[in-house]
Amino acid sequence: MKPRNTSFIVILSFAVLLAASAQTARRKGPIIRQADHLLIETRDPKGLFDFFAGMLLLPEAWPISDNQGFMSGGVSAGNVNIEFFRYAGQKKSPGRTAAAARFAGIAFEPYPLSSSLRELQVEGIPYDRPEPYMGTLPKGTRGVLWTTVALPSLSKPGMSIFLYEYSPEYLKVDIRRKQLGNRLLLNGGGPLGIKLISEIVIAARNLEKDQAVWRKLLGAPGPSGNWRVGAGPAIRLVRGAEDRIQRIILKVESLERAKSFLRETRLLGSTSSKQLSIISSKVQGLTISLVE
Repeated sequence: MKPRNTSFIVILSFAVLLAASAQTARRKGPIIRQADHLLIETRDPKGLFDFFAGMLLLPEAWPISDNQGFMSGGVSAGNVNIEFFRYAGQKKSPGRTAAAARFAGIAFEPYPLSSSLRELQVEGIPYDRPEPYMGTLPKGTRGVLWTTVALPSLSKPGMSIFLYEYSPEYLKVDIRRKQLGNRLLLNGGGPLGIKLISEIVIAARNLEKDQAVWRKLLGAPGPSGNWRVGAGPAIRLVRGAEDRIQRIILKVESLERAKSFLRETRLLGSTSSKQLSIISSKVQGLTISLVE
């Protein structure tokens, strides 16, 4: 009788453990805190950097620099950074001008990375192995500056979606984001009166399939059909002929003020009572809309 009782206790304990594991798997925490930065690939990153930092007066997040052929620079749009970059040895793509740019991807800040990876497993969202980037920390020692994790089920051939977590020893991202946002506020949002990036619009050939994957990552969309992700830009999926980031929408203090500046500088594109756009050819082919 004793061995039988012992077996029963072991089986019961195992069942309780399985039930606890299943219960834990059902408890889902947030995966994404917000978009950290939007990537723009271009043959002429300095040209776009100068336009956004010099003409639109967006605060510099990091200076434009060329390191062994890889050029990168970043500006703050209030709630998210915009990175302009070019790979070493980049060749001109067929059908594109030398300076043509494209929205290349979104780096999402996880919530935090260790927890986010567990929740990705719960949701059944595949992810690549975390890749730490090593460098010199502010205190002078060598260590991890940031870690990236690619999300292949959301990425496309022309669009990279990945997690991006700074090491707290390298950068206090909340403090830095607030500092940059305050700088934009103090200069009145520049001549356009930019407050933040309101929305990132992503075109999808298979809209329903992609919406299901994004729903796993971000939860149910809001009443307007987009995903409001923390304090960062909202994400909206629309049907399109190709999978790509189609455009960004900037929120400005006043459309009239923005229209006046764009008209004076010959940058004004299409207009309506609720929305403006910057002439695409003036920003290397990018589509940028403005709303109030």
